[in-house]
Order: sequence, then structure tokens, then C-alpha cells
Amino acid sequence: MGYTGGAVPIEGGVVIGTDRMNQIREINADDLYAVTEPGVTTYALQQAVEAVGLFYPPDPASYKDSFIGGNIAENAGGMRSAKYGVTKHYVLGLEVVTPTGRDYQNGRAHQQERRRL
Repeated sequence: MGYTGGAVPIEGGVVIGTDRMNQIREINADDLYAVTEPGVTTYALQQAVEAVGLFYPPDPASYKDSFIGGNIAENAGGMRSAKYGVTKHYVLGLEVVTPTGRDYQNGRAHQQERRRL
């Protein structure tokens, strides 16, 4: 559940479990980005990027258990945030699919894709 209470649902709210959406789809060492699903743990992402010589700075206290999706929702930081910034400084874009199947994409990554057309 994390340490900040960000995963505590409000009365009448809906809880979506993303723990099985846990794939790192791409790591691009040349362009310095990774594409992940929301259920990837911070620790798994840190280990994966370190394997190709990169560094993912956000390190919330719950980094071994916290999911990237939750880190984005909470704008997680950690001890290294004073030097390197928090999660929002490392998110280029999001793709969100609604329960009706509608696909929303936003962020700098998607704006750059549109400019190339």
C-alpha cells in the first residue's frame, strides 16, 4: 500500500490492481527512456536500467514494493530527490486506457511523435 496512504480508496471509490501489468516493454539507452507498464516496481526498473548503464533516480522508501504507476500518482521522490528531482521529472508521457476502451495519450513523448508526421 505504500507509506504515504496514496492507495487508500475513498468511500464508494474503485480500486484498480496493476500488479499483473508488470512488464518493462522497452529500454532505449541511446535516447535515454524506458517504456513500462504501471505495475513495474521501482526496484525492477532501477535494476533493468542499471544493467544497460543508466540510472533511474527516484527512490521512495518503499522502492522495492512501490509501483511506477503509484509513483507517478504520488510524484514519489526519496533521498535522492534533492539532487535529481522527483518522479515528474522522469515521465515523458502516459498512455491511459479507460474501461470503455478509449485510449488517451499525453506528454512530451506523444507531442514529439505528432510533430514527426
